[in-house]
Parts: sequence; C-alpha cells; structure tokens
Amino acid sequence: FSIIAVMIIWHLFYQRAFGSELDSAQTSQRPCNNCEVKIVESSEFDYESHAYYSSLLRLALSKTDDPLKPTSIVESSGHLVQERVLRQLNQEGEIDVFWTVTSKLREQQAIPVRVPLLNGVMGYHALLIHSSALGDFRNIRNAQDLKRLVAGQGHDWPDIKILEHNGFTALGTSNYDAIIELLRAGRIDYFPRALHEAVIEAESLNDPDIIIAPSVLLHYPSYVFFFVSKSKPELALRIERGLNIARQDGSFAALFEKYINFSDVKKALKLSERTVFKLDNPHLSKATLDAAPADSLSTLLQ
Repeated sequence: FSIIAVMIIWHLFYQRAFGSELDSAQTSQRPCNNCEVKIVESSEFDYESHAYYSSLLRLALSKTDDPLKPTSIVESSGHLVQERVLRQLNQEGEIDVFWTVTSKLREQQAIPVRVPLLNGVMGYHALLIHSSALGDFRNIRNAQDLKRLVAGQGHDWPDIKILEHNGFTALGTSNYDAIIELLRAGRIDYFPRALHEAVIEAESLNDPDIIIAPSVLLHYPSYVFFFVSKSKPELALRIERGLNIARQDGSFAALFEKYINFSDVKKALKLSERTVFKLDNPHLSKATLDAAPADSLSTLLQ
C-alpha cells in the first residue's frame, strides 16, 4: 500500500470507531431549545385563567419531559393585547407559547396545537349585563331582539367579527377592564362571556350592578388552543403529544375540574332552562373543524 492509501484506511477506521461517540458527546453539549418555555405573565383580570392554562401547559410538557433536562416555564414581563402577543410569538426571545381563541388568521400567525383546552365550554356564552337592564333582557325572545342592543368585545378578539358577521352590533375596545367600564357606564348593553367566565367574573367583580342575563345563551363553534412560535415546531408537536397523553390518562380532565367546576356552572346558570341562539362562525379553518370535536349543550349538561 502507498502511504496515502494507509492514511485513508486509518481515517475511515477512526471515524467508524470513534465518530458516533463524538457525535453523542457533541449532542449532549448542545443547548436545550425547549428546556425553557416563555409565556405571558398573569394579570389581575385573568381570574385564574392564567393559572389553568399555564398548569395545563406544564402538565402537557411533563408528559414528554426529559428527566435529565426538565422544562421550566418562565413568564415574560408586560401586559399585551392579544394581537401583539401573537406577533411577539415569532420574535426571537420574546414568547414561545400563548393560549387564545383560534381563527383562520391566528393560525397563519403562529402554529396552532389543535387540542381544545376548554372541553367545548368556549362555544357557549352567557351575557354580563347591568342590573338596570334586567327588564329588557327578560323580554328577549329571539336573536332579532338581541341584535337591537350593543355588545362589548375586545377589538382584536375573533368574537367581535363573529358577532358582526351574524348581524349583531358590537363595540370593540382594547382590554377587559375597559369593557366592564363601558358596561357600568351604559355605553354597551351586554358582554358575552364563556359560561365559566361569566360565573367567575360576576362573582369576582363584586359589583351588584354587574349580573348575568337570564334565559338566553349565545352559541357558535369556538375553541381555545395553545399557539406556538413558528420557530419551534418541535415544541408544538411535543405539546400536542403531551395533551393527548393527558386526555387518555385522565389528568387533563382532573385539572379541568380543579379549575373549572362545571357542576357549579350548570347550577349557577340553570343551563337547561335557557334558550340558545345559534350563530355561524366563518372564521374557523377546515383543519380546525376537522380536528375539533363537535360540542353540544346536551353533552355539557351530562
């Protein structure tokens, strides 16, 4: 053999004998991209919703965690409106995961994890109203009666577009507390909230003038998903896998019941006695409609 041939044979032998070991060592030294997951911080107006969603995220991640590199959840600083949070999802180092109501537009802005986080509850809405309007709402007989009144919504929430698409009048504003102030001032007539939100908020606001309208509910298909930065598709897959494991082993249902006692919600709202006005939601993608289970009030009442 020539000297060159001997060197080539030695190089190949060295790579085969030690290459995999070196690769393994290099892999173990790589930074863990998903060991720290950044989320929005809580606020005084989230009424434990932040605690529920962050606990659910922690549960999903725990199902697929590496014992040697456990994942930690870190809250970012600063309160942002929903659309700004979605924009920050794709800015390096800002926010990795956010939870919000889905829409076609939002599913273009970030990666949706298409596992509904509220077990169908989000599609049904009770109405927060001012006590002075109680008589008017007792006389609501159909959707046309409700369309004569003005709803309050966040200006960047999908709900405002859904209401307007169905012929309702809605006034949008920047945040939750501003909507409550509009309701107190009589500038809006009602504020649609998911069933559990209406019960919790009517109690937590501790304001005898803010009550839940009797007799009626609004319904349109609506789902809260986790949304993940486009730069972290592996994290989105991991969250989806963890949520599905949690559904199968019962830990998802246990956490839901801990934070959202639906038995209490049913009793507080007397759901079986309410008329449901059904609305169309044109802002759901086909992929979401295919993935999300059909929810019905009869299922929720079981």
